[in-house]
Amino acid sequence: MAWKPSTWAKRVRLACIASVASAIAAVAIPAVMTSPVEAKTPGKTYCFVGKCHRVKTIEETHELVGVEQSVTASHYDDCSKDRYNPCGLTSSGERFHPDRPDNTASPIYPDGTQLLVWSPSNKRALVVRVNNAGPYWGNRTLDLSRAAARKLGFEGDGVAKLKVKVIKAPEPEEARYKKNREYDPVPGDIGQYASLDDAQRGMAVVLAFKATTGSPFAPVTTANAFSGQSVGAGNMLVAEAP
Repeated sequence: MAWKPSTWAKRVRLACIASVASAIAAVAIPAVMTSPVEAKTPGKTYCFVGKCHRVKTIEETHELVGVEQSVTASHYDDCSKDRYNPCGLTSSGERFHPDRPDNTASPIYPDGTQLLVWSPSNKRALVVRVNNAGPYWGNRTLDLSRAAARKLGFEGDGVAKLKVKVIKAPEPEEARYKKNREYDPVPGDIGQYASLDDAQRGMAVVLAFKATTGSPFAPVTTANAFSGQSVGAGNMLVAEAP
């Protein structure tokens, strides 16, 4: 007569299976349960799934204005398409906009930081604002929206090497969590340029056009290129238009 496991033995086996499954899930899913208010503070270090990054202070971000940097970037999408991504508010308190090429996450730049991002592969440039924390995989320091990755030509590849410059460091209030905040808009896609420096000059033209409230005939200068924005020594990247 074949041996049949008792009800008690079956329960033990099921409990063991459930325990193993829970352990696997805990390893596979990043620990992103940090409360929104403390999700990203300038100067603090955060570690997820064994990867640690320190968020730059606002003063350190000021010092990076205009400095060319090479970064490894990935992209992320709406939570309905990727279970690792936010459904609610980001670390800044603003909603994530995967369909707009003007927002990005970063584990090193404070929320509110404005960046000029240029792709060497397709020569396209974007002006984006950091509004979220992450990514925490490999050596990536930017996680662009799906729309931004599409513009920069790496949506299908997942990861890309990009060139960036900090345009403007955030004000202290911009770097803090504020529920349902809405940052002032930034341009997003500004076109194709042969280099990051050319993209910087193109950015000045785009912002000047915006500053003149739609008048294409006003002269472009460093004075009006950033009209209406907080400009000061070391505070914002200003480029003469060509």
